Amino acid sequence: MIVLFKKKGFLRFLSAIETSNMIVRTLLRSNLKIQYSEGFHPKPKVSFLDTTATGVIDLALYVSVKLEDENIDIEATKKTIRKNLPLGLELVDVYKSDLNLNNVVTGYEYTVFSKNEPDFHREVKKHSGKTFVPMNNVNEFEIVLKNNLFVVKYTVDRNKIFNPYLVDNVFLAVRKRALVGENDIKSLLSINGGNNDESTHS
Repeated sequence: MIVLFKKKGFLRFLSAIETSNMIVRTLLRSNLKIQYSEGFHPKPKVSFLDTTATGVIDLALYVSVKLEDENIDIEATKKTIRKNLPLGLELVDVYKSDLNLNNVVTGYEYTVFSKNEPDFHREVKKHSGKTFVPMNNVNEFEIVLKNNLFVVKYTVDRNKIFNPYLVDNVFLAVRKRALVGENDIKSLLSINGGNNDESTHS
């Protein structure tokens, strides 16, 4: 089973570990029959795609969940999960799929907002101390001025992900989509057994 969440509001300030713990707790409270790993300290078999930097709104928070019985009622599962969601975490969809997301997702689409024109050509430094030029890491790049705000949309390969807040003047960043090539992973999940009912989307 693959679950798509949106992480918004104050939850965007959670760390990667805090986010994963919150989602696992939500799934456990939903009484899903999740498989556990073997050994002295068994853990729920729940896995995630690449994390976002702290402060990024995540609209492509995909979670893979191994269930004891994959033959689930999609709508009933959605209803149960929604009853246990914390404020700021939204359920978008549930897909009855065992697709390995980490093997197929190639990149992401981001949108960032700035009051002044952000300079993606300026060299910045990662927390590791390494420097890079953001423009060298992005693929599709588009910048427009809307309502006195600069809105930048770009795509980035998984092996070139960077913290968008390292770019000067960016005050808000959103991860919009997970991509397989140029296509949204949603389309592939729907083909592979998902139940992509737009009427249920938040």
